[in-house]
Amino acid sequence: MTHNDKNPVGHNRESRLFYQSRSRRPLIDRAKGVYMWDVDGKRHIDASSGAMVSNIGHSDPRVIAAMNAQLEKASFAYRLHFENDAAETLAWRLSERAPGDLERVFFVSGGSEAVESCIKLARQYALAKGQSQRTKVISRFPSYHGATLGALALTGYTPMHAPFAPMMVDQPKIPAPTCYLDRDDLSDHDRGIKYANMLEAEIIKQGPETVLGFIMEPVGGAATGALVAPDSYYGRI
Repeated sequence: MTHNDKNPVGHNRESRLFYQSRSRRPLIDRAKGVYMWDVDGKRHIDASSGAMVSNIGHSDPRVIAAMNAQLEKASFAYRLHFENDAAETLAWRLSERAPGDLERVFFVSGGSEAVESCIKLARQYALAKGQSQRTKVISRFPSYHGATLGALALTGYTPMHAPFAPMMVDQPKIPAPTCYLDRDDLSDHDRGIKYANMLEAEIIKQGPETVLGFIMEPVGGAATGALVAPDSYYGRI
């Protein structure tokens, strides 16, 4: 069977999808575990876990069984109209593993939406406390928090941010703790404290009564390549 029999578009016809690059990529046929096969039979190792969302591997039979079982019952139930056992069960399992008194879960469709929901939730909390002047969310540069306008305002990555800057409310930034690039006589511990103190300085600069929150990547993603600060940084933050 040719790949055009499996997929009438294949690589022989112009794609109608938006991609980040005009160059064509391998057309996926199937995936199992860490491997992915294209329609030409070439095997690829998925070293990034599908951009960090397939950490247990592809086509896990337990996941497929659970998906099929749910689809046989119902494929969708809108949360304003119905409750559903799958969401409730997962929410309980997550809350049982969460620290402190974190016992409520709000499911979203992706990372950008999660960030948007978090900053809106923080804003709602400030309003409920009578602190309507709190509107500023401090983030780091460089950083990546998403591509929607709210999340992009927090993202510290000029190529993504600059074209849309006039459409967004600019948010304050502090330097990301790129301690490994520093050429000074400080210890790692002291470097971590130095970068953490930049947050305090920025809060004071902005006016503490106007600051809504601070968002950071404990382990850096697309913008900083798995950046991790010294342990002293996180405690001070």
